[in-house]
Amino acid sequence: MSDLNIGIAGLGTAAKQVLPAFDKVDGVRLAAAADIRAEARSEFAANYQIEACPSIEELCRSSEIDAVWIETPNHLHAEHAICAADNGKHVICAKPLAATLNECDKMIAATRANNVRLLVGHSKIFDPPIRAIGEIARSNRLGKVIHIDSWFYNDWLRRPRLRQELDEQKGAGFILRQAPHLVDIVNYIAVSPAQSVRAMSGRWEPKMPSDGNLSALIAYESGALASMSLNGYGYFDSSELSWGIGPFGKRQESNKPVKRPEGALGEHEKYSQSRDASAGDAMPFFGLHVVSFERGVIRQSPNGLLIYTDEGCEEVLLPLYLGRAAELIELRDALREDREVFPNGDWGKANLEICLALLQSAREGNDVALKFQDLG
Repeated sequence: MSDLNIGIAGLGTAAKQVLPAFDKVDGVRLAAAADIRAEARSEFAANYQIEACPSIEELCRSSEIDAVWIETPNHLHAEHAICAADNGKHVICAKPLAATLNECDKMIAATRANNVRLLVGHSKIFDPPIRAIGEIARSNRLGKVIHIDSWFYNDWLRRPRLRQELDEQKGAGFILRQAPHLVDIVNYIAVSPAQSVRAMSGRWEPKMPSDGNLSALIAYESGALASMSLNGYGYFDSSELSWGIGPFGKRQESNKPVKRPEGALGEHEKYSQSRDASAGDAMPFFGLHVVSFERGVIRQSPNGLLIYTDEGCEEVLLPLYLGRAAELIELRDALREDREVFPNGDWGKANLEICLALLQSAREGNDVALKFQDLG
């Protein structure tokens, strides 16, 4: 079978996480790219000896590619995914899937109408520990899931940010950029449709127009509960609770000096300060997750899982973490096996519904019922 040729739309900070993954996967090839910034196109061409297009539309029309990996700003996901689908290209789209549920519906409809796949990228479901905990939950080995605790503290509001990255109306801001990860984790492990959410949030960094902390409860049909805590002010990093290992499986420096943000930045300042996000040699820790079952408790270890039962504590070792290569493997294998991808557009819409409900609940101070969680 010939290689799957993929073009990447958007050459910003997120793309620098994705591009190294192509060297790790057989049967896929980085074939094209697009960005409106001439500087980004020139840098890409120099590094990969591939000319980049000045528009997403030109990229999607190319007969040289089979799929488009979308890493453009959140409010442009729907437009770019629909353009790719209408040109017969499969789509990998970064989280959150879109800015609104209506946009999700349009993306799903376009990919189905054109018989192409829509895969949600940058999902923590691809991380080996989360996948393994979900498999244990589905096996009933420890009984039903009772409670999931998820904590994630980082420096999101200390990093260089464009104004559009802080705008909730454009599907951005700290909560809409970070909560999708925790929602993916707890939804996958809960093995039951979510019913409702209750949340409280805060906005304590005056120069950054975005909430910076969130506490939330998600109730599931099975009776399970998920408790989530997010904090992006940067004084404490939850990697201190996970053997010093962060989201990309690398050891992180703790107790770093905190530089207070001066507000949103211009594009040059933003893109000149991008950070290394290559995969490390340990399991990725997107915060601390403790999962309680009827007959035990699970949390991650640097090399896999720690499973606590009546017999004591057992460590289960897991396969090597491949970073963002997992999305490429999933799309490649789904096409070879002629099956649906996972997580797909319906999963991405369900995730976004919860994230938007978190914001609504925090603003209104009440429970918010969910409508689009039963995925069959």
